Amino acid sequence: MAEFKQKLKNLLDTKTTVKVPLIGSQDFWDSSRRKSESFSLKTVNNDNTTEKCDAEIISNIDQVYFNNSEFDFARFELEKLPGVLDKKLTANDIKKLRAQHEIVEKQLLQLILENQAACDDELDKIGVLQNDLKSSLENCEHAKNRLKLAKRQITTAGLGLLGNCRKKSLILDLLNSLNNIKMLLQTEKKLEELVSQANYAKGIALLLECIQGASAFKQFTCIAALSVKLQDALIMTEEQLDIVLSNMCFNFDHEKYSAVQEAYRRLGKTRIAIDQLHMHYTSAVHSASFDTINLFVDTEKVENVKNSFNLLCQFVPDDQLIPCLIALSKIFWNILQSYKRAADWHREFKDNNTDHEDDIEECVNQEYISKKFEVGPTRLWGDIITKISNLVFNSNMTKFKFDDFLQILSILNKHIKIGEEFCNSKSEQLQNDTKKSCISYFHTYHKNCLDELTIFFENESWTPCPVKREFNLFQLQEFRTIKNHIQKSDTSHLTHSRSSSMDSSSISTSEFFHFQLDKSPFDNDFNTIYSEDILDTEMDANSICSDDSNNSYEEIDNYNIQAENYDRPPLLTNTTLTVMRHCGKYLKICSILKSISEDVVTCLCQLFEYYLYSIHLLFTSDNLPQICSNVNSVKLQSVITRIGNTLIQCNYEIEANHDPFIREPVALHMLSFSDANNLYGVSERIVAVESLVFLGEQYKLLLSYLNTLLTSDTSSYSLQQFYNQTVAVAVDLRKPVYGRVICKAIDYNQVLSMMAKVNWEVKDIMCEHSRYVDYFLQELRAFFKALKTSTSNIYLNEQILHSIWEAIGILVSSVFIEGFSLAKKCSNAGRALMQLDFTQFMSQVNSICPVNSLLHKELVEVYIKAYYLPETSLETWTRDHPEYSHKQLLAVINCVCQNNKRLRQKLTNALEESIQR
Repeated sequence: MAEFKQKLKNLLDTKTTVKVPLIGSQDFWDSSRRKSESFSLKTVNNDNTTEKCDAEIISNIDQVYFNNSEFDFARFELEKLPGVLDKKLTANDIKKLRAQHEIVEKQLLQLILENQAACDDELDKIGVLQNDLKSSLENCEHAKNRLKLAKRQITTAGLGLLGNCRKKSLILDLLNSLNNIKMLLQTEKKLEELVSQANYAKGIALLLECIQGASAFKQFTCIAALSVKLQDALIMTEEQLDIVLSNMCFNFDHEKYSAVQEAYRRLGKTRIAIDQLHMHYTSAVHSASFDTINLFVDTEKVENVKNSFNLLCQFVPDDQLIPCLIALSKIFWNILQSYKRAADWHREFKDNNTDHEDDIEECVNQEYISKKFEVGPTRLWGDIITKISNLVFNSNMTKFKFDDFLQILSILNKHIKIGEEFCNSKSEQLQNDTKKSCISYFHTYHKNCLDELTIFFENESWTPCPVKREFNLFQLQEFRTIKNHIQKSDTSHLTHSRSSSMDSSSISTSEFFHFQLDKSPFDNDFNTIYSEDILDTEMDANSICSDDSNNSYEEIDNYNIQAENYDRPPLLTNTTLTVMRHCGKYLKICSILKSISEDVVTCLCQLFEYYLYSIHLLFTSDNLPQICSNVNSVKLQSVITRIGNTLIQCNYEIEANHDPFIREPVALHMLSFSDANNLYGVSERIVAVESLVFLGEQYKLLLSYLNTLLTSDTSSYSLQQFYNQTVAVAVDLRKPVYGRVICKAIDYNQVLSMMAKVNWEVKDIMCEHSRYVDYFLQELRAFFKALKTSTSNIYLNEQILHSIWEAIGILVSSVFIEGFSLAKKCSNAGRALMQLDFTQFMSQVNSICPVNSLLHKELVEVYIKAYYLPETSLETWTRDHPEYSHKQLLAVINCVCQNNKRLRQKLTNALEESIQR
């Protein structure tokens, strides 16, 4: 069997191997065409089945057939035969191998057909290459022939000249190269000189030129090292430019900035430079804020200096907050001013650079810069205002003094104005935080002011403060800064309008900041104290009424009111000055922060209301006799009741300890209203009431300005009601206060007792008046004598005397009517006696004061005439005169109807029914 295998193997070796036709030969294309036709027929008939079978057959071929091109497949198949040959098995193997051979051959031909086009392209390229080679060979042969000709025709001397020319050309090229190399080597030193001279643009141009020139000599080792050095120098120069650019944030220099921008433009990094500039400004805000606040923080309490800015703000002592805020504001102002100048530089450059309108890249750069400077200011201002807010509102401002708080408020207001000018930003968050903090502080301060006034009221001596004759509230230093605004609104009679007043959330923008100025708006001295000249140093306490020519009652028997009182100083107290100073401070807040004007105006009105309430409480605490009860004004009493319900008792439920919002001042312990020696404190009463009246006159000067501060119709209406009711009613306090003195000083009870003893049932008409008239006049003269003594240190002007006489008139009319009503019976002669007594009294009063001053004499006259009425008209008269009391009306009825008991009883019953109704 072994021998058979060997013979078969030899037979296969001797067999002619299958020849694969050469690609491109005629046999290849004939064979390919025949097999392609046969394969195409088979493919048309059995397309799907063949593909599946081919794939299975190929997958069954041993991998060794594909691993090596020199593989001996015959030997491989023979070695696979078993020791005992099986004819059938061998036939199957042969059949399988033939099938595999056909499939592989078919796949090979198919691939050849698919790459036929590429093969044709390659053959074309080979043909072109053959033609090029042929042409090159011809040129070489021609050149060789020409060289042979030249060798025969050109002499040796000519060749020497050509060689020398060639050497000269090479030497010149070498010299130029050496000069360029020398220049490159000297670039570093020249670059340093240009940078030191701030000529960055020329230095950058030199660097770029050297780098480009060094590329031509990169084959030299020294130049290769120099190229690296030049690149490093370029990087260092860019870093130097960046440092100079960062310095522009604090100290903008027009020339340096122009040089830096030109250098960046030569580098082709204009947009990168603008990005770097904005990044430096942002970094400058953060670094400057940290550096500044670290100068003021309590280092003992700060463990880590790298704490956040918000945390560092909490460690700034209260007494260092204002200096820290001013220092930070000045630095931020410097940064904003530099940014504004940089923006102006680019704006001017864009306007002047009209030569490059056709340069697309330059136009794109300028558009990019414009957009950057449109967005940049808002972002920069946002960073600044955040730092300011963190510093201010991390402190407890309720502990600050008013002037310190006003200074902080003024600084914040200036920041808001700067933001509006810098980037049209309203700084709404800062405004809201400022408004919230200001309202909290102001209400606390207002409560303290009212408490302070309570102490003033309890300890006030109620002596006049010696001010100058022309004194008004505008002379106080608290009104110095807002005097012009108030007087302007008053003189021009500005009415409240929604358009002229600002929005409730807006800030006063009376000032305008110019960024081109070198002076900072925070350099002003916020704590400037203005001198005020309000005291009359030449006037002592006893010289107020020293001018006898202007004294209203020089002689005891002449109390006529003089009209020459216009040059007298006003009557006011230290408490009045304190209230006016508080008003000035309140209005300072309004001038800075108008958004809380309504709260401030309300509190300003409360100051006057509390003053009015306290004066009424302290000087009407003693009981008023029933006979003078009509000196109380109904309007005054309603205002006092309203103030007590809204201002004094309105916060019982709010306060945790159930204390009133404003504590009532206690009764004065240093003044005695029952001491007749000082006329029951008449001097103190007059000073107190007149100081209130003077305060009301000063409030009237503020009306027009207060109207401009209010933004809503409701607030304006409330303010007008305050002036129409509360301020206007202040003068009504004169009668109840002065009336109490008059009722105590004049012994009207003795007068009534004497009138009760008069016989009104006389039969003959009397020619002399009754004795009580003389006694009553004597009491009036004694009162004015005591009034002159008790008020020797003050001046009684026309209004005061008029109010005193009005109160006296009320007392006189009440006493006469009450005395006449004591008559049980009255004859016609008695009625005439009543008329005689009252007429005589009025004629004598004329020597003390004009008769017109007794405004209530008509009540007495009408009452006396009622005794002359017929019985039939009496019922109508009692119904038409409710101003008389029930007792007084009943006295008239009894006297008139004393002989008609039936009518008297009828009228009495009717009177009782009307009273019950």
